[in-house]
Amino acid sequence: MINNNYKKIKGFSLVEISIVGAILLIFLIPVITLMSRGSSGTIRNRNEILAQQYASNYIAYSNLQKFDSEKLQETTEEKLVDELKLEKNGETFALIDKLEDDLFKRYVSIKDFPATDEIPYNYKVVTVRVEWLQPGEKNKRNVTMSGLVNER
Repeated sequence: MINNNYKKIKGFSLVEISIVGAILLIFLIPVITLMSRGSSGTIRNRNEILAQQYASNYIAYSNLQKFDSEKLQETTEEKLVDELKLEKNGETFALIDKLEDDLFKRYVSIKDFPATDEIPYNYKVVTVRVEWLQPGEKNKRNVTMSGLVNER
């Protein structure tokens, strides 16, 4: 037997399904956009924290050096330093820090301040600038830190 009475058959038409699909899509677009922005914000924060750590590592490293060491000589221009090694008697025995993925660049400048009547100590100001290009951005970001190294 064939049922010719279509009004009694229950179901959804293609138009109704298309309308529901469009409504769902309209509600999902902001959620997907929000999730992608949240992940890019997380990456930005991660990179800034890494840059601060790379700068802080160099300042701590400079405090491990002898005041008159070659690594703490005054510089007129920033110099690029990509890895930090501890050396003793001409041999490297520990790699302290290596910059990740060539994303970051660490630049160091050192300024000597000899003792004066007002300040009877020799000291050096170590300034570290770490820069990187955030994925998807045109301008480089950077973090700058300074620290003091004094003659013991």
